[in-house]
Amino acid sequence: MPPRPLGRWKQSGPGPRRLGTLAAAICLSVLLVLGVLQIFGSDRRAEAVPDLQGYHHVDNLCAITDTAPYTRAGFALAPNGPTGPKYPLHQTLLHPAIDSMTCTIRLAAPATAERSDDTTLTVSAAVHKRTDPGPEFTARFETWTQSPLNEDDGVATVDGLGDEAYVVRMDSKHAPRRGVTLAVRDGWTTYEISWLHPPSVTTTTDLTVPEVIELLKRTAVTTLALLRA
Repeated sequence: MPPRPLGRWKQSGPGPRRLGTLAAAICLSVLLVLGVLQIFGSDRRAEAVPDLQGYHHVDNLCAITDTAPYTRAGFALAPNGPTGPKYPLHQTLLHPAIDSMTCTIRLAAPATAERSDDTTLTVSAAVHKRTDPGPEFTARFETWTQSPLNEDDGVATVDGLGDEAYVVRMDSKHAPRRGVTLAVRDGWTTYEISWLHPPSVTTTTDLTVPEVIELLKRTAVTTLALLRA
């Protein structure tokens, strides 16, 4: 019996036209994904550029903290005792993401012998190098009095210092010490200085809260300028 002729091979699956359409759709999807990644990638690169404005760390924040306003107001650097920490105290911590500095100074009022009556001046500065501290800085002070521990405090904005500044009058009955804090943000650099004293001491030099704020503002202006020098 003669062999049966082979029939024509029939293609199974999608035809050439359908394959071309499918390939085009895949290419379009890939291009869209790459475009989205490029957009988000460029946004991240833009956000990563720090707004340092010349600010930098210093090894000793106490060394550039101006205490002249307080000595002119009648205070003096408190003498150190035979034991315990030696003031002024300072610390600088360096990291690729943030450089942070702190300083603690003890101030003695005239005719004050008890070290427990000293006023404490605490200063801190941070140069943020990877993230913008602005939103969190603002939120911190706008929500300050929502905390039960801070509900008696007073918070107000201050003009003429950095990009934004706040002053906090700490009057909480729960706090072991009371005082005033001035906080400033300039670009990606933040700065705080606090005047703290025991509740039993009203400030023996008879300084009012507005006068204390002016002292803190003078020190802030001087220190911030030296952090950019």
